[in-house]
Amino acid sequence: MDMKEASAMTEASGLVSEQGSDGRPIESASQDFAIRCAERLRKVTIEAPLQSLFVAFLLGIWVARRG
Repeated sequence: MDMKEASAMTEASGLVSEQGSDGRPIESASQDFAIRCAERLRKVTIEAPLQSLFVAFLLGIWVARRG
């Protein structure tokens, strides 16, 4: 049985396919939200040390000029 036959049998039985037209599983809204949150967390985790380093650099310049 090939994919066309399996697809036709699934449609005929009334079952809903859990795959999109490209063959990947369709993501639910909660999975999409979780993915977006994970991406945001990853971005913040990378940027936070850079921001801290920048603030420390500016603080160092400020202290050096005062002394």
